[in-house]
Amino acid sequence: MLSATTARAQHDGPIKQHLPNGLRVVAQSNGHTATVVIAALVRITALHEPRGATGMRQLTQMILASGQGCYDEMLAAAVRADAQVAPDYVELSVAAPAESLEDAVRLLRRLLFRPELSEPAFELARAELVRSLAARDELAMSMAVDRLHEVLYPGIGSADSAAGDPVEVDAIGLNDIKTFHARHFLPNATVLGISGGIDAREAVALVEREMGRLLPGALPREAPMPSPGRPSGAEEFEIGGRTSIFTMGGRAVALDSPTYPAMAAGIALLGSGMDCRLYRALRLERSLAYTIGAELTPSTTAPSGLVMVACDPDKLDEVARVVEDEIERTLEEPAGADELQRAKRYLIGKHALRRQRNREIAHYLAMFELLGGPQGYRRDAQLAGEIASVDANAVMGALRELFRPAWAVRLRACETGAN
Repeated sequence: MLSATTARAQHDGPIKQHLPNGLRVVAQSNGHTATVVIAALVRITALHEPRGATGMRQLTQMILASGQGCYDEMLAAAVRADAQVAPDYVELSVAAPAESLEDAVRLLRRLLFRPELSEPAFELARAELVRSLAARDELAMSMAVDRLHEVLYPGIGSADSAAGDPVEVDAIGLNDIKTFHARHFLPNATVLGISGGIDAREAVALVEREMGRLLPGALPREAPMPSPGRPSGAEEFEIGGRTSIFTMGGRAVALDSPTYPAMAAGIALLGSGMDCRLYRALRLERSLAYTIGAELTPSTTAPSGLVMVACDPDKLDEVARVVEDEIERTLEEPAGADELQRAKRYLIGKHALRRQRNREIAHYLAMFELLGGPQGYRRDAQLAGEIASVDANAVMGALRELFRPAWAVRLRACETGAN
């Protein structure tokens, strides 16, 4: 067992090791905690899912995170496993007391690369996933985002933990899961991020000892990127309920793109916080909407940017017009110095806040190492400075790249709505 006592006095930066089998590990000591989190990101993208089996990645992750065959060991070491899925990777993380680091690394190795894929665990996970996917359309905002992403990236959609087709998931068998796991879960497709009250160098050495002898494999090819599902413009659906949704967006740039900081600042300028343009235009000036949001997906496989507004059904058309007008104004007129500065401060503050807990630190160490291009995990620390330095013309150009062309989805609420 590794002692957490010495590590608590250390405040060194991240340490990275690239093992001979291709596995990468980035670890950082966090002297303010007695716990540790290890986030394993495996480069299995939405384009790796077999045709007609959307949801395969999520189903596999759910089985792995269940800890089948490891219950006693996880209980003894107080280790908890969690899983999620993103367009570019699948993630399996374990959290434990810092003194259980060695047990946590060994359990992660077993769950990730040598899992027990049993029929009972598979059936339970599949039934749970089918239920959650079927229930997703009950939430209007989730439905709107799903519809827009499916237009932007047909067959991929949002490619996150809630993505998948219930019918296709129900047709997946245990042998399909075993084949998929054996083909894709490889050390040379994996990045580990570690954060906690541990010595970072000892943690890296432990990973090398426990996982350095895993055999690499041939990385599977991705399917071709699909073209957008229809020409740009708006598509409308009727839904039940009392809330209408308008969402508008486009294909964005990858996380390692030089344009990413300006595009992120532009999205914040449009729809993040109470000083954003859409909040002022829709709430302060016209009282048209009660929920306004914007997001930029950090991805290389299916990057997207969008704005979304929830409103009363009788205000949907006016909301759509105001949003379109504000976006067009943002594409044609450089933002004022004060409003751009507020947007950048909002974004930089949000960037800093996600470094407060071990789970986020470990996740972002691994994510940026996986998606950050040549800089790897170092790009995370660079982003705040890059965002602060973007000017109004860069933001305007980045938003033109995002919203030309642009797609929109309207969900019009009515008492007897149908999808």
